[in-house]
Amino acid sequence: MNSDSPSVLIIADIQNPNLDPKDTQEWEDQNSVQEIKHCLEELGEKAEIIEFPSKLLQKLSDYSSLEPGDRPVLFHLVEGFRSRNREALLPAIAEYSGFPHTGSDSYAQNLSLDKHLSKLFCVSAGVPTSPWTICEKDSVEVTTNTTRNLPLNADSTVFKGARLPLESEFPVFFKPRFEGSSLGVGEDNLISDQSALHQFIQSKFQEYSSWICESYLPGEEWTLAVIGSPTYGYKASQVARIGLENSPEKLYGEITKTKLSMPEKLYFDLDKERSEYIQKNSLELCKLLKTSGAVRLDWKADSEGKPMFLEWNLTPGLSSYYSSFPICYSQSFGTYSDLMRELLEIAREEFLTERFQYSKLKIEKQTSGIDG
Repeated sequence: MNSDSPSVLIIADIQNPNLDPKDTQEWEDQNSVQEIKHCLEELGEKAEIIEFPSKLLQKLSDYSSLEPGDRPVLFHLVEGFRSRNREALLPAIAEYSGFPHTGSDSYAQNLSLDKHLSKLFCVSAGVPTSPWTICEKDSVEVTTNTTRNLPLNADSTVFKGARLPLESEFPVFFKPRFEGSSLGVGEDNLISDQSALHQFIQSKFQEYSSWICESYLPGEEWTLAVIGSPTYGYKASQVARIGLENSPEKLYGEITKTKLSMPEKLYFDLDKERSEYIQKNSLELCKLLKTSGAVRLDWKADSEGKPMFLEWNLTPGLSSYYSSFPICYSQSFGTYSDLMRELLEIAREEFLTERFQYSKLKIEKQTSGIDG
């Protein structure tokens, strides 16, 4: 690589007080991004932080003249907001432009960000997940008379259609379909009767365009880290139980799951049988979707203590100060520096696969396209 060129471009959304905190809750803070840069430089990388799309496009133009193997890795810390494509934006740009990037491709990112598609994917893989419906604010009748919103597939035992919950299905839990970090999730999302449902619809339902409504799981909540790729191989960390004794919430909501602190605690005390069950099924999901890099998967127990898949995050927080993925990684695999090194190794190995052949071969001097 040209000695003047960086080997890594850290493409980051960094929390900004001028923006709505709800929009930027998943964004890293300045100290965390600087720590990542410092760690990469200690590994011998030449790193630069890019915060704005316009600057990224200019850098891609500047470095596209380099041979593919000399181009910097795009270190993916882009969360965006108010788009179901937001975590897939950078991988799509990287693949189209011919630059290696950390994290999974845009296909996997989009599927994982959609809680409905993620649960359908789990069902197809035989992984247990709580039964659910989907509710669109512009198409589901806003009424608590749910007998008029019966599902088309009423006999289904898992996905029960696009409708509000029936009285016989309480308690249920509402979550925004396309959000992460427990955005839009609080104690009032737990609905136990028709009165609570009516109140939720009146007060909160219009905040997001699409929701999933799943049968409430009352047990413990767990999380774990999976890292790898189809060519690199996969490994799953020990499973961590999430403790909320220092949190102002009784459930894992957006007040607790902030990027500015970590009131929740992680305990690696789950029994061997359930831990291995969660690890096995988490690895299976990542292998089937062909994820790349870091994946955090969240599970919760039903009333009998059985683990049920909740959701996954293919662009998990990587802060050394307040993110659960590095904690789970360090518990099982190595240091924070080891994590940064592995993410780059996987990205560079993934860049050699066939999905980047298009951008590598379609170069200006070899095409005969029409100018102008």
